[in-house]
Amino acid sequence: MNQSVFKRRVFLTGLAFGVLTFLFIIRLVTLNFSTRIILSEDKKIHTHRGSIKDRNGYILALSVEKSSLFANPEEIENPERAAQALSSLLRMPADTITQKLKKKKRFIWIRRKLDDALADRIRKIGITGLYFKKEYQRVYPHETLAANIVGFVGIDNSGLAGIEYGFDDLLSGRRHGSNPTGNGDGFGYTISLTLDRYIQYCAEQEIKKAVGTYRARQGAVVVVEVNTGRILALAKYPAFNPNFYYSYPSFSLRNFSVIDSFEPGSTMKIISLISMLEHHPAIVNNYYTCKGFIDIADVRINCTGVHGRITMNDIIRHSCNVGVIEAMKAVTKKEFSDTLARFGFGRKTGVELPAESEGIVRELDEWSGLSKYSMSIGQEISVTSLQLIAAFCAIANGGVYIAPAIIESIQDRDGAFIRRFVPRKRGRVVSRSISAKAIKMMRGVVTGGTGQRAGSAYYCVAGKTGTSQKFIRAKGYSDRVLSSFIGLAPCAEPDVCILVVIDDPADKLSGGQIATPVFSGIIDRVLISRGVKKQRIPAREPAAQQSRKAAFDGATMPDFSGMRLPDALSLLIDMKRRISLQYSIHGSGMVYGQSPAAGSRLTTGGEIILYFKEY
Repeated sequence: MNQSVFKRRVFLTGLAFGVLTFLFIIRLVTLNFSTRIILSEDKKIHTHRGSIKDRNGYILALSVEKSSLFANPEEIENPERAAQALSSLLRMPADTITQKLKKKKRFIWIRRKLDDALADRIRKIGITGLYFKKEYQRVYPHETLAANIVGFVGIDNSGLAGIEYGFDDLLSGRRHGSNPTGNGDGFGYTISLTLDRYIQYCAEQEIKKAVGTYRARQGAVVVVEVNTGRILALAKYPAFNPNFYYSYPSFSLRNFSVIDSFEPGSTMKIISLISMLEHHPAIVNNYYTCKGFIDIADVRINCTGVHGRITMNDIIRHSCNVGVIEAMKAVTKKEFSDTLARFGFGRKTGVELPAESEGIVRELDEWSGLSKYSMSIGQEISVTSLQLIAAFCAIANGGVYIAPAIIESIQDRDGAFIRRFVPRKRGRVVSRSISAKAIKMMRGVVTGGTGQRAGSAYYCVAGKTGTSQKFIRAKGYSDRVLSSFIGLAPCAEPDVCILVVIDDPADKLSGGQIATPVFSGIIDRVLISRGVKKQRIPAREPAAQQSRKAAFDGATMPDFSGMRLPDALSLLIDMKRRISLQYSIHGSGMVYGQSPAAGSRLTTGGEIILYFKEY
């Protein structure tokens, strides 16, 4: 190659490199020291977050375009005057705005996501150094409705709770290439939930009323479609408005039915019943004697009353602790442990909501001599609302466990389905015949047992009440309670299963007293809205109940515990014939307390007080 040609090429290459380097340095200096910020208000710099809808297409969360106000303090000539002009419009202290405008920065937010009318008024002021930027604001048009499920987003539209958090990548378009260029022109996916807006509303209104009436700490209602596992409602009170989530305490933001577990109490007796029917079916034909208590492993377990000689039907109907424990003596720990495992206790259901708890079921080798009996009546085991209702749905549908689900479908911007609902079956956990027997006994709870207030005028209802003492760490069991009822309808071909939980009612009332009316207030509206044909429910005959007799020896106070009102009154009248005394009666149902205590010596002219409550 000619030497002069080679030198010329080297020179030209070096010159080109030098020019490019010079231009780059000039641009860098311009960007670094320029006092102006150039940002088009028309450019959308955030992905349009996808909507969240209920199963019928009603929008629960959507994004709307807003203008956000920011400033370049280096361009503000008079920060104090500008702050005064903005203060009344933004309803912000002028001092706060002044501090922002005096910062040694070239970009600072003043107020984000303003209403259009307010943004126009600020534009008309014409203050140099103020700019607007287009952003999307998340809006929840139904406010508190399903807030514990939908969740909420932060100021930058990142999901912080609920579906908004659990499906943040899909809603924001960061997954599966809905915004492949990253230039802010993308669209997130739309998520449809299995929730039914009307059923959710009914559940929320009923549980709100109950929590207020009984001055409870909180309450929850779960409604599930029996044959598919679709969650139709997941209500919780206290609720919150996700548009202003930051104004509420963290307790209100918790999703009780998913996150919190509790001792289920007597609702667990149905699972115990199934274990008996599976492994030792003859047990249910036996008679058992309830004296009001039973001693197991040097521990005395009290019953809800003195039920006398009863069958398994009566044990379930009247929620007799003694009867269940006596019957469970024939069931081995391994057999009962296997039943609990098959019904999903001790593991997550897999529902598509964040922070799901798996409850507490200890390993078999950690069980004490008391554990089997305690768990059979709903103590020493902790479950979530979703675990409990999933287990009862398996009973209701004939024995197949179907994991509960909250996602109906996921669609892209063009309406193409990315995902569609498919029931998540885990297989058969109990035979159809045993399920039918359990439902029949649960029907007795509603027709003549502890769950009579859960009845419907139009549909056959079966269910089970529960009342559990709350366990306080370092203190043990307290006198505070968690009251519940779980029911299904119609009995022959159940369509829905509903769980009602009322946590820590002030008057410590049972599930049969306060949870059953909530169920009753929901079930008819739910089934009618779903097109379930009304049924002719025959008027029930009075349930045959065994009377408990107690004798009066003329001098000492008899034991009234477990007696119903007619029997108690009969005895009181007999006592008044033999000794001068006064008596008063409080409540209804069966005697759970009395004054003086049984065995106390009575005095002429004394007063007897009997306390009754429903079980």
